[in-house]
Amino acid sequence: QLHQHLQQHQQQLAADQRTRSVDQSRSRASGTATSPASKRSTVGTDEGGTLARMLSSLGGFGSSGSAAAAAAEAQAVPQMDSADHAPVLSSEEDVREMLEHDDKLIAEVIDELVGELQVPMPNVDAEYSPADLLFPAHLIGLCVIKMFQYNLARRIDRLLLSTISRVQKKTAAFNSDYTSAFWLANVFELLSIIKTSMTEHQSEAKEYEESERAMNEGMQYLESLLSDIYFGWIKDMQKRFTKLIIPGVVESEALPGFTASDSGFFNRLMGTAPRESAVKIENVLSFFSHIWRTMEFYYVDPAIMRQIMSELLCVIGVTAFNNIIMRRNFCSWKRGMQIQYNLTRIEEWCKTHSVHDATRNLDRLLQLVKLLQLQKSTEQDIDIMFEVCDLLNPLQIRKLLSIYAVSDYENPIVGPVMNEVVRRAAPTEKSDKLLLDTNDLSEQVLYLAARKVPAIETYIPPEFDMPRIRALVDSQTDIAYDDEDDDVPDDVPPPQYAAAYP
Repeated sequence: QLHQHLQQHQQQLAADQRTRSVDQSRSRASGTATSPASKRSTVGTDEGGTLARMLSSLGGFGSSGSAAAAAAEAQAVPQMDSADHAPVLSSEEDVREMLEHDDKLIAEVIDELVGELQVPMPNVDAEYSPADLLFPAHLIGLCVIKMFQYNLARRIDRLLLSTISRVQKKTAAFNSDYTSAFWLANVFELLSIIKTSMTEHQSEAKEYEESERAMNEGMQYLESLLSDIYFGWIKDMQKRFTKLIIPGVVESEALPGFTASDSGFFNRLMGTAPRESAVKIENVLSFFSHIWRTMEFYYVDPAIMRQIMSELLCVIGVTAFNNIIMRRNFCSWKRGMQIQYNLTRIEEWCKTHSVHDATRNLDRLLQLVKLLQLQKSTEQDIDIMFEVCDLLNPLQIRKLLSIYAVSDYENPIVGPVMNEVVRRAAPTEKSDKLLLDTNDLSEQVLYLAARKVPAIETYIPPEFDMPRIRALVDSQTDIAYDDEDDDVPDDVPPPQYAAAYP
């Protein structure tokens, strides 16, 4: 659906805007010197300053924008440096001219910041800051905000829609957790940057209506892209993770002294015992840790991290519950002890990683396991059972007791006890569901509040060429700090990313 919307919008843009060729075969300039823009700096930040100050440092909205528009109408053409063919932006008029007419700027964004970008891999020997991993979002955000400042609605449409389309192609396969996490973090960051800028922008000028429309539509498409990446990655994780749940959570016997005898009639007849699975509870916890460390490395928003872990715990709760309630060899006291131990390990992991609230998705499974460990020999035991396992409906309790495997050291479930359970289940038998509903991601909607971004990071990795984006960054960094140069000593470095993200 997002792809169809993008195609329709791009066709409309192509029909409305004048024909302009885009040089897609741009070659990198060899031996490019390291630009001053590669230093860690932020546009208009001052220990927790807001984008309002950043926007004003970029020329503001209103009178300065009108002056820039008048200059653009005079068609001032920026000078070109013969060494790298990058524009020399000596004034805001030059900046506007490049943003409005230089299609190679958009090509740099689409090709180098998205298409050709190699996602950095986690490396224990290297430490990455947010600036090292979220620079695509911030550089694209800078271009979009500058286009909005100059009221370039068509350019905003073209840049955002082209970027979204390319990111969608990069992430559609979901063949790498690293790629998914990297772009999930950057798309959310870009969405937050644009939303913050629009929140800080206070203008009632009607001339900005079209640009505001472009920004609002762009945010809607970014939200759709974020949802596509999120749910697509979750589905891919679920396919891999589901294979670990039964052997790792239900069958794994990590608790010594409580080995369950699950060999059924066929195995006893053949004189064989079930093979011990190679998958243990440690494999489940390792999967959790891998996903968590990946999200931490790429600075995925904490709210998204918690929601993803909640989705995985929900898969455990539903899959394990539905398998236990349908398989006699899983319904025994010893098996309940083993599953309880494995679930405790999962709860401890969640507590350690500050996502303990997400374990509510295990509540029904925990009560099922508790039921396996309760006494079941008297009617008083039944009262306790229905009270303690209040999340289970009577039909589920009846089913579990009907397939429960009584051990030699347990009292049997006598007729009167089972009759009482059947009596309690009868009134709601037709309405109660035996199995838990699976988590249908196709019917879900992702609700996330964009965070407030206090400053735009202008760091560009030195290995990237991108002469036009570097020129834009250099010009805006100079403008942003010119007002502070008189008060700040020369030996004080520009604010770092950490100051922008306390």
